[in-house]
Amino acid sequence: TLMRKLLIRATQELAAKLEEKLRHDFDVKVDILDYNTVNIVCEILAEVRRKWVTVCRFSHTESLQDILTMFRINLQLITKKS
Repeated sequence: TLMRKLLIRATQELAAKLEEKLRHDFDVKVDILDYNTVNIVCEILAEVRRKWVTVCRFSHTESLQDILTMFRINLQLITKKS
């Protein structure tokens, strides 16, 4: 199958955990967000037909399992549409 590209924008610790979980199925790039930013909004973007699409947005305090569930459901919806 085609290796899909992801961009994870999150705090250091969360980005590392997400990368660990997703790197087996995706080509993952990471953009570390600074904790000092007010109202940190983390997100996972996927490259769909050469355009970057936001798959999900979440708080850095969200549980890893919830983020991964939201990511998988949203990615399915996006890939069905495209």
